[in-house]
Amino acid sequence: MESQARTGDWRITTLGTAILQSRFRTLNRPATPFELMDDAVSYYRENFKTLFRISLWTYLIPIIFSLLLLAPILYFDATSSQMSLGSIIVEYLGLLLLLPYLTVAPLLQAAFTTLAFRKLAQGEPITLRSLWETLKPRFWQLIANQLLAGMALGGIVLILGVAAFVMILSMSFATTAIMASTPTLGIALFAVTTIAIAILFLVIAAMATVWFIILPQIIVLETNTDALSAFSRAFELIRPHFKHAVLSYLAFWGVQAVFMLSVQVLAVLILGVLVGVIGIYSDIEQALSRWWLSLNQLYESVTYVTDMFVMPMMYMTSILFYFDLRYRSEGLDIYEALRVDAGD
Repeated sequence: MESQARTGDWRITTLGTAILQSRFRTLNRPATPFELMDDAVSYYRENFKTLFRISLWTYLIPIIFSLLLLAPILYFDATSSQMSLGSIIVEYLGLLLLLPYLTVAPLLQAAFTTLAFRKLAQGEPITLRSLWETLKPRFWQLIANQLLAGMALGGIVLILGVAAFVMILSMSFATTAIMASTPTLGIALFAVTTIAIAILFLVIAAMATVWFIILPQIIVLETNTDALSAFSRAFELIRPHFKHAVLSYLAFWGVQAVFMLSVQVLAVLILGVLVGVIGIYSDIEQALSRWWLSLNQLYESVTYVTDMFVMPMMYMTSILFYFDLRYRSEGLDIYEALRVDAGD
């Protein structure tokens, strides 16, 4: 194993392939959430072509499909003075047809990105066929595991959503009397309480769902696990470092939200300019009512393009987080873990 300093970063060469390291420290140590994210961004930047190609394979179908649906929706909107029934049918029929793919695609991207990380470290060539051949023996275990995880997550989100709604509703009744006598104080109290409840439930949601974040990596990299035992394996890795795991999960959510929000704001601004141009030649309210589904379909296409660029980095955080937990629990650095999992 040889190391080479390069503009403040470190390369550690193993099995003939260089892995870009964080400018903080190398990956064979416990990392903070911010170091994990820094490593993820660095690795994504260094291997952009490979990781982006996987993401392109994943999102090409929904991008093309949504753009193809845009044509008939534009036609129906153009031939009607208001939102047409034809546009509504095309919009929801398209979503229904695409839903099965959108259910499976994130699992495949997470698995392929994980396998690409291992193959890059081991100096193996990466093609869609080679990734699929490696994943194929574990594919149905991955699907079964994620279906179980999805049901569990759905139940957790439902319970937390109902609890948050009840608390906010109760608080609204409690502040009604105050608002009647002092409206400003009542509004301020309601706003602050609502934000506090939202933060509280965000933390509770992270505590309840962090156990699922590394399941794809466990299924793909640890061939001795199955759809059920992967849950106990995740519990085994996360439980001793629960506080670190929750803080990391919250940090990952925060970074992803910033990226997504930034791109969505840009998309809204572009669509806003488009609506403004349309409004010059027609009534803005009527234009929105008429072209709403077309604008929504265009926004959906932009969202897929955004995910195509952002999600590889987010999957990288999960991959590095998985190895970080293994180092903390088992003393295996990333290189030893890769060699062990590869059967060397």
